[in-house]
Amino acid sequence: MQLSVPQKHLGPRSFFVCALSINLLLILSIDMYVPALPSMQRAFDVSAAYLNLTVFVFFAFCAVGVVLAGPVSDRFGRRPVLVAGCGLFAASSILCALAPNVEFLVAFRIGQALGYGAVSTIETAMIKDAYAGPDLKLAMTCLQSLIIIGPALAPFLGTFVLSLAGWRGIFEFLAVCGVIGFLLSLLISETHLRGDAPTPGVADSLRDMLRGVRALGGDRSFMALALLMGVAGMPYFAFIAVVSYVLMDFFAVSYFTYSCIYAAACVVTIAAPYVYVWLSKSMKVRGILKLCVGLTALSFALMAAFGTASPVLFLVAFVPYALAEGIVRPMAFVVLLDQPDDRVGAASSFSNFSYSILTSVATVLATLPWTNFVVGIVVLTGGAAVIMAVLYAWGCARRRERRGRRRAASGRAAKAGCARERRSPAGRERGDDEAARLGRLRRWGARNRARRGMRRRA
Repeated sequence: MQLSVPQKHLGPRSFFVCALSINLLLILSIDMYVPALPSMQRAFDVSAAYLNLTVFVFFAFCAVGVVLAGPVSDRFGRRPVLVAGCGLFAASSILCALAPNVEFLVAFRIGQALGYGAVSTIETAMIKDAYAGPDLKLAMTCLQSLIIIGPALAPFLGTFVLSLAGWRGIFEFLAVCGVIGFLLSLLISETHLRGDAPTPGVADSLRDMLRGVRALGGDRSFMALALLMGVAGMPYFAFIAVVSYVLMDFFAVSYFTYSCIYAAACVVTIAAPYVYVWLSKSMKVRGILKLCVGLTALSFALMAAFGTASPVLFLVAFVPYALAEGIVRPMAFVVLLDQPDDRVGAASSFSNFSYSILTSVATVLATLPWTNFVVGIVVLTGGAAVIMAVLYAWGCARRRERRGRRRAASGRAAKAGCARERRSPAGRERGDDEAARLGRLRRWGARNRARRGMRRRA
């Protein structure tokens, strides 16, 4: 690997390992404490819906951190924002461990979310700054894989820490991760070399981003796919929010059984992007989207029929949807970011922001007063299947309109070209030849008809 921007303390591989380590340490905060939610509910003596505000605010404010970090780093540099994000995350984790009630815990989770959102955005930007060509593809692939693997492994680690030190021990562990991430961030040098060019202000960068989002808002196919990706992720994040209640309270399984069932769901999610790569070799985007809508509808039907019977049947019913969600997400990002250079940032910001907001809303909907939490997941899965089908039809209708307009424009251009050709000297000469040929054909036809008439009279 080769660095496009040299580092003062790190080489190409050590910079790569350092960046991935920071991301992995902080991404554990998404759902590491999910196994502790039932015990936290009993400790704080609050409802599950109220406690799940800690999940909702994390995803909502993570979206805010994602949007703000890019323009701020353009103005002040990548490294200061990275260091500040790691520091904010570490401090907020310490405060979460000391929180006396849910209200303080919610407030401190906002700090965690802003820190993680900023770091995740800046790390992507720094890797783009630091590498090029095949090295960039490798680095980005590894970084994006952590977004799937980190949240999949975090609950297992959380279950282990919970058994040793209780729910506060989980946030103490995250505080240690934040401190390590902060120290590693100090080793990284600035990657955004601005040179002598004038640096845009934060407000200017935000205005440019909003202009790009407005331009993309007029593209119905883009909006349909971006919203479809967010809607497809809603049942999965609802599952993350309530799976501990479903398995340990509703089905009354042990921590070990909970870990095994969650592991099986995570294996499907981790494998799904590779299934997408395999499918993309023989299927187009529209065909894959149809397949994913069908899998989501199948999962809804299976969960409605057997989801409350046993934890194993609940997992089996959830698997088709988990596969569909894992396929839609990477495919949608590949398609959505295929934009002109001046719109890639806006496309990335809007896609991540809409995904984070929709999935954070799902964590609230999952904890409404359903008959049981399985029913909530079933309803969200069925609603997601319907909305995905509607968005697919909406986006395809826009594509058909654009195809019709292109054909009409091509037809008009062809007619105009023919008219210009007829007006040219060469065209007039060809036209005279064509008229003479048609005249000969008409005379030949008239003679043949006359001969046939004479034979009939004879």
